[in-house]
Amino acid sequence: EKKIQLSKKGYFNTRNEAWKFLIENNVTSSPLDLKQIIKQNDWKVLDLRKYVLEHLELRKYVKKNEGLTIEKDGKYIILINPANSTLERNRFTIAHEIGHIYLQHVGTNNKLIEKEANMFASRILMPMFLIKELNITSAEELSRICQVSIEAATWRMKRYNEIKDRQKFYTNPLEVKVRDQLSEFIQRSKQDK
Repeated sequence: EKKIQLSKKGYFNTRNEAWKFLIENNVTSSPLDLKQIIKQNDWKVLDLRKYVLEHLELRKYVKKNEGLTIEKDGKYIILINPANSTLERNRFTIAHEIGHIYLQHVGTNNKLIEKEANMFASRILMPMFLIKELNITSAEELSRICQVSIEAATWRMKRYNEIKDRQKFYTNPLEVKVRDQLSEFIQRSKQDK
């Protein structure tokens, strides 16, 4: 199977949108408080299996999807299949679905869009500068701090190790603003280490 690559423009757009999302939602700590974000954006998260019992046209999504977002009456409903996953995976699924909402993907589906939503989710749950600032050295530590699966944390640490020597941190004002929002959390975490 051919590996799907984001264009450079698509990569930077998704990265920047993740930073904008964190800024707009006034995120100041980790793990990301998804319940608060969902509440302040007036979205809902419901059990996909239960929802399908009342909306049989969606039954095709129950087996193959961990999550799905629909728009109903001008509001977004994130449907997840919690039986398929751990708390950490469910958090990633919700963040992925938030990516679809924020990147305006709802109602469309292809491999490129799924990759963008995954990239968005990893960046809002595990900002790269957090790894740098807290001197996180293992997937286990990143998993614990950001409340994500070891698998997601492993991928993120792999990417961090690929780029850390480029010294490109804080070259974008959006990243600087997100880091500043999280500065108190970062200082407290460093003191607790």
